[in-house]
Amino acid sequence: MSFTDRSSSSRPSKNNRQGPSERRYHRDTDTKPNDLLEGRGLRPVSVQEGRGLRDEGVTDIDGEPQARPWYAVVGEWRDWYDGYNRSHMEFEGPDGETARTRLENSYQPEYGKRYYAKLKDFERGVDREYQGMTTVMLTFTASHRNAKGGWRCPADHMRDIMEGYNAARKQVHNVLSGVNWEYARVWEPHESGYGHLHMALFIEDGGRDIEAGDFEKVMQSHVRNCGPAGTAAHRNTPCEEHAGEGPTPWESAEATCDECDVAVSVNESVENLGTYISEYIGIFGEEALDRPMKEQMFYAVTWATQTRRVDFSNGAQDLMAKEQFRRETGLRPEDRGGKSLERWRETGDVEGDDETGGSWKAAAIETVHGGHRNRADPTSGGTALTQIAGRTGVDPPPTRE
Repeated sequence: MSFTDRSSSSRPSKNNRQGPSERRYHRDTDTKPNDLLEGRGLRPVSVQEGRGLRDEGVTDIDGEPQARPWYAVVGEWRDWYDGYNRSHMEFEGPDGETARTRLENSYQPEYGKRYYAKLKDFERGVDREYQGMTTVMLTFTASHRNAKGGWRCPADHMRDIMEGYNAARKQVHNVLSGVNWEYARVWEPHESGYGHLHMALFIEDGGRDIEAGDFEKVMQSHVRNCGPAGTAAHRNTPCEEHAGEGPTPWESAEATCDECDVAVSVNESVENLGTYISEYIGIFGEEALDRPMKEQMFYAVTWATQTRRVDFSNGAQDLMAKEQFRRETGLRPEDRGGKSLERWRETGDVEGDDETGGSWKAAAIETVHGGHRNRADPTSGGTALTQIAGRTGVDPPPTRE
């Protein structure tokens, strides 16, 4: 008996969850303002008008929907996450047989193994199709302080970085015109609990030397389109030991000690691409609720805003899918034709046989509640987003030179 689950959208039904003001019956997931770093707990997650947030991150203030404080959103995320630890998905087969599997979300350590497998598939695909490869890591940041000197609202801070990144990505296309390349986009927590963004470029170099200075215009584009970014934080500034005599801001691509500021890192000798990128993704480790508070603060913001922490270019997705198809079926995608590959991507089945895993269906979500088992319709969950009214002038972003 087997089944294939290619859906990652299931979650414990909101209908079975307690409201934010009710006493929680399970693991202590409540969070107080002082639990967050340096008094940031009371900062609202967002004050930007029209921002869409999960319902759990929104409250009513004077008759208008507004974002809840950061500490409260962390508590809601912790409560949501703990619900997964007590839940299973039940599947029903064509003949009435059933199978159960743990309900998963992308913040669980086990989920990271899937990312690692995808990265290894990508590594094999690149090795098969590229003639030499250079990996370039671009890092995009922004100030954590607003124009008034206070802490930024974390979701609005991420939005600013994303606007700069969108402009920079277009500039990457100009820099790498005529060259085969793909990318992975990775959000990562900063020591402050705020997010910053990596863009990992996988470039077929064909023996061509690629240097950090090639991407100076890319970083400048981010700075121009993200006021809080600042030029100083988006160039390679080596320390005295690595600078040599008379360095320009882009002279040293190899300056990687703790005293160097490196926004563009070039690596021509990556032997294990999966491990290399995994270090940036941070996919392995402890249970999320046991991770440092800086990480939980970051996770709560990405959860509340429905931000994908890891994303790949379409070409990278295709390379990974072909290698996974080859690995799981023992067949070459080019020998089976596009339809077989697409059918497999949708159903997990090469031939489209109705008696295989594609006929298994999600029947129920089962959650342990106070020693009792509750069953819920798997289609009754999902994510509801509410647009907040926002508060003008509360969190003006700074402008960095």
